[in-house]
Amino acid sequence: MSKTQITLASLDGEAVNESKIQISNAGSDGNFLQKQSGNTGGLTWASASADADDYFATSGLSSKDLGSGLHLKVSDTSGSVNANSDNLVLEENGNVGLTMLSANNGTGHIYFGNGADEDEGFITYDSDNNRMRFGVNAAERMRIDGTGNVGIGITTIGGSFSNGYGIQLHASGYSQFNADNEIAGAFGRSNDGTAIALVRGTSTVGTISVSSSSTAYNTSSDYRLKENETSITDGIERLKQLKPYKFNFKADADKTVDGFFAHEVTPIVPEAITGEKDGTDMQGIDQSKLVPLLTSALQEAITKIETLETEMTALKARVTTLEE
Repeated sequence: MSKTQITLASLDGEAVNESKIQISNAGSDGNFLQKQSGNTGGLTWASASADADDYFATSGLSSKDLGSGLHLKVSDTSGSVNANSDNLVLEENGNVGLTMLSANNGTGHIYFGNGADEDEGFITYDSDNNRMRFGVNAAERMRIDGTGNVGIGITTIGGSFSNGYGIQLHASGYSQFNADNEIAGAFGRSNDGTAIALVRGTSTVGTISVSSSSTAYNTSSDYRLKENETSITDGIERLKQLKPYKFNFKADADKTVDGFFAHEVTPIVPEAITGEKDGTDMQGIDQSKLVPLLTSALQEAITKIETLETEMTALKARVTTLEE
């Protein structure tokens, strides 16, 4: 069989650097063509077993000296790589990165698979709606939308628990935890103390603390935070204006409870109520805020009782004296 010689002197006016030309020869049992040694300007067959690791090094694309796979090296860092992740190594003594480009409405994918499942795990970026999706066990388990909101266990991130069971972490700081027939969240610590701090701005205004046997719900009450204190002198009068009822909530028709209507408490103990009557959000009540009023009313009642007891004792003494 005759041999054909190919001579290539230039390409687009530029001299050809034959050291960057390598042609794989699949029919030669894995051998490939590379530049001859010396300054002959020719190509020769090289043994894959001896020279394959230097394929990219001799091509000028890299200088392989790390890992067992492909090593693309711009400059040396004197670093090393883990044997479990050395199939592809990118090295530069500075910033280093990897870029994936898709169409404006396309997607970028990284898949993790095995012999039985090609997409057991994945990371996908959807360019058309700017969201990142993470998959485990061949199904999406978490996503980050274009505004930075995170959904775990759900595929719709919004303001409603009807979106399903899972976790929503909003970039604004708002979060939702919705569980299917189990505890939705747990906060704990290894010893007695604060488990949750409630902060407004930069100031702590309340805490939830735990001990080995109890939980305390604490609001700010240090005397150093307060001023203009006066005694409550109308406890009984205000207490008589409260209207406790027995009722049931519409969502739980079979359960009767004791309580108040929030709007009726507002003029008496306004700090116990949140929201406005017939407003967009339902009103709420913090019944612990009624304790100072109840305490004052009880103290007033005790004073009256003690006064009556004193008068009764004196009256009994006068009656006894008269009888004698």
